[in-house]
Amino acid sequence: MTTQTVANLDELAEYPADWQHTEKRIHPGENLSLPDAYLKWYDIRTADQDATPEVSDEAREFLRTEAAEGRVEFRKEFGHVLLHRCDEKYFMIVCVWRNKNEMCQTIYYKDDAGFLPYVGAPGTLRATQEVVELDATSHERRAWSRYLLSDRSAAAKQAYIDDACTGQLI
Repeated sequence: MTTQTVANLDELAEYPADWQHTEKRIHPGENLSLPDAYLKWYDIRTADQDATPEVSDEAREFLRTEAAEGRVEFRKEFGHVLLHRCDEKYFMIVCVWRNKNEMCQTIYYKDDAGFLPYVGAPGTLRATQEVVELDATSHERRAWSRYLLSDRSAAAKQAYIDDACTGQLI
């Protein structure tokens, strides 16, 4: 493998010196069963942040309503939810496994009015997941791959459900 020298490295990925990447923890929550989806639930926050069960309950109720009203489409799928607390803000990423091996997702954010669809900035490159969210999604990808490689029986489905991501996200 040849090493390339990149001339403009000093100009790329420059962030203020006072910005710090913060490790987060993932906490499996009560899974959400909907008429056309079964979603593993995860709360993500820093180690010093308290759990906010009232926000998790609000998020679950929001998803129930979105599904019942047809604003989010589920097709008898498995998936997962990442409810990510970022300081005092909340983002909820809902992911499902569709067409056997594709992950589809939608993103919501919480403001004073409740949860709303997240509308990204214009352009072809859009935010999808933060680096710690990708750590959790990586776990889920491996769990789903193990399911796809299995006999996909009821026991294999239960094994997928039971395979929860826990601990530190970096």
